[in-house]
Amino acid sequence: MALSLALLTGALPAWAQSWSEEKAHRALAIAEHFLRPQGSSPIRPPALSFAIGLDGKLLYSGGVGSAGLGRAATADTVYRIGSVTKQFTAAAVLRMIEQGATAPRSRAPITLDTRIDDMFEGTSDWQVQGQNPITLRTLLNMTSNLPNFTRRPPEDVDPWGTVRAEKLLSELKKQKPSGWPGTFEYSNTSYFILAETLQAAEWPDRAPHPYERVLQSEIFDRAGMASTDFTGYRADRMAIPAYHRRAAFSNRDWLKGSGDATSTVHDIFAWNVALMSDQILSRDMREEMFREAGRVTPTLYYGMGWFIDEADGWKRMFHSGSVPGFTAFNCIVQRKLGGRWISITLLTNSDGVEGLEELAADLTYLVSTD
Repeated sequence: MALSLALLTGALPAWAQSWSEEKAHRALAIAEHFLRPQGSSPIRPPALSFAIGLDGKLLYSGGVGSAGLGRAATADTVYRIGSVTKQFTAAAVLRMIEQGATAPRSRAPITLDTRIDDMFEGTSDWQVQGQNPITLRTLLNMTSNLPNFTRRPPEDVDPWGTVRAEKLLSELKKQKPSGWPGTFEYSNTSYFILAETLQAAEWPDRAPHPYERVLQSEIFDRAGMASTDFTGYRADRMAIPAYHRRAAFSNRDWLKGSGDATSTVHDIFAWNVALMSDQILSRDMREEMFREAGRVTPTLYYGMGWFIDEADGWKRMFHSGSVPGFTAFNCIVQRKLGGRWISITLLTNSDGVEGLEELAADLTYLVSTD
């Protein structure tokens, strides 16, 4: 998150008129170079898959390194994508609003300003006297101030073991908001609760569905993401992970809504295209998703499932993901004047990998130069 947009897009030459074979060779060389141990960051993944696009057109995709057991990495290798999952959860919540779902307790149409106590009972500890209520909006832009349970797990659950979503929600209801009201705090808690909200909502002409089925029907199927699923599925195509830390929160319900999806670079590119072409959300709702909301630093914000920064006429929307055995990065960089946009997706099969943001910057620059 520390990389400035100026480094990524500053002083770019004119847009390339076409993607050349020479650029494809350079992109592959950049990817191969990334897998070599470098400087003070010796952790390099066994494999890297990547997809590069311009204005919704796939320019180049592929893989380098080993996905395990004699399998070369490709653009169709499946990886856990960690917190990139939050983009899908956020979009599903916004679709839920657009579809006219109602809150189970108030029976009122759900909006961004629906209070969380309209969705769940037993959330009295989440309301602090004198502070604004927790709403879907504050959960989406991570200004709810609910403690991040992956940083401070509830006492009655074991982060090294399994947990049922019902139990985790029950324990989280006992926690109070902390920190300065309305300020940004990165929190997997918020997106777990949003996943539970997708299940609790009363959708028009449809019985409540598990969160996974909601994402499948509302996001994956609509975007043509045939290889995207959830942790524990499609194990035959999954890259074998390289672990550099003990695998906490590995049971799927721990990261429900915040980091439990698996995907390929082809599928995430298809997601970027579907989102930018208004196949998932209306244009107004997509702009709401990309609105600068939770202030992270003086120049960096959190929207809804995306970090956002702007500089020199460019706007960058991005998110990284890190879970035991995997690191991911997905970004869209858009020219504010003219609207042209670049898509870069990077997936690896190791945790602790640094430099994916810089790698995305190098590939973005490659696309943008003659």
